[in-house]
Amino acid sequence: MTRTLKTTTAVALFCALTLLLAGCRSKRNEVYQPKVNPEFLNLSKDEIFAKGEALYAREKWAKSREYFTYVYESFPNDPLARRSLLRIADAYQKQGNEVNLVEAQYKYRDFINRFPTSELADYATLQIANVSFLQMERPDRDQTKTKEAVQKYREMIALYPTSQHRSEAEANMRVALDALARHEQVVARFYMLRSDFKPALARLEGVLREFPDYTRKDELFYDLGVSLAGLGRAGEARLYFERVLTEYPDGEAADEARKHLGKLPA
Repeated sequence: MTRTLKTTTAVALFCALTLLLAGCRSKRNEVYQPKVNPEFLNLSKDEIFAKGEALYAREKWAKSREYFTYVYESFPNDPLARRSLLRIADAYQKQGNEVNLVEAQYKYRDFINRFPTSELADYATLQIANVSFLQMERPDRDQTKTKEAVQKYREMIALYPTSQHRSEAEANMRVALDALARHEQVVARFYMLRSDFKPALARLEGVLREFPDYTRKDELFYDLGVSLAGLGRAGEARLYFERVLTEYPDGEAADEARKHLGKLPA
């Protein structure tokens, strides 16, 4: 009786195992079929793209990507696929958080790698720089992304000097360069607060030399004057305080420059 029970149990286990293995093989042999929005089946690629554009215009970034992704993946050799890939990247960029910005930059790079001679390559190159621009930190923080943005704008301008997007690249690059200059001035002021004027002066002179279009020149001249005065170089300090008063008489630094001038030895 015991032997019969054991035999029956073994047979049952064997059958169960056979069915399980058969099910696994069946699943492995299945071809993955991604879910497709039923709406797409009754629309042309142009209509799907147009609906994606309408959603994009309404700032439905994630939903619009569904439409652009379908066009890109279903019609990879169609010119509309190229525009769709850029729109996918644009939608990620518009969402704006750190994860989406990284994804956007990846998609723009993917576009350039796939379509290096496209008439839209200049736009994709600009957008790679713009993503770095959007990732810039405040002047008192790490400036890695700011430097990266400047480099990428320069690359874009060098590669596509006649691009219609050049003016945007130049404008954003000026902002990024200004941020780098401001960072150097912030560091210099840290030294100034500690009356450590020698490294402060080195930073400030670097700003004057490397960032000729810096938009806070009045503050820069004032800080140069203070640092030089702190080092006992009153004659040179006077020149910078006077520049504040003559070149930026209505600037915020003018009153303080006037006070310092009055304290300098004749």
